Amino acid sequence: MSLKSKQMHLDMSEVTRNLTRLNVVIMPAKIKMGLTMAGTQFMMDCVTGVPTVPIKRPDYAELTRKAGELRASGALYVDRVKKGSTVKYGETATGKYQPMGYGGTPVLPFSHEACVVFNAPYAAKQHEEFPEKTEPTAGKYFMSSKLYGNAPTYMGILARTIKL
Repeated sequence: MSLKSKQMHLDMSEVTRNLTRLNVVIMPAKIKMGLTMAGTQFMMDCVTGVPTVPIKRPDYAELTRKAGELRASGALYVDRVKKGSTVKYGETATGKYQPMGYGGTPVLPFSHEACVVFNAPYAAKQHEEFPEKTEPTAGKYFMSSKLYGNAPTYMGILARTIKL
């Protein structure tokens, strides 16, 4: 008895089309939404969690700045697009240091990035130096302490968002 070879044709076009849609449309949208949610939480933790972003109190000796300009300079960018800011957390601040555009590294094709920045010209110095602040809950490392301490929370937000 001999077996003849028979060809079987299986139409995978619908599967291929749906997988392409998943990779090109659905997952990037979920990733961007997750990065926006995690980045917003990180930005808010910087402003509200101890040590907080420093704030100049009205009785501070330097009169050229309004209270809260550093807090009001926070912005979130996801894939180079501005998704949020901390202007409303700046007390009497005007938000004059809000970035007008994304100034970070290039975002490569098929990759995604969330970038939280506090754009006041003295932000880095306040983050790294000046242990004595005019606001008792403010302190050094107001960003890095949240990033390192809450990283599992931020990754969890992203993971829950992209879960299918």
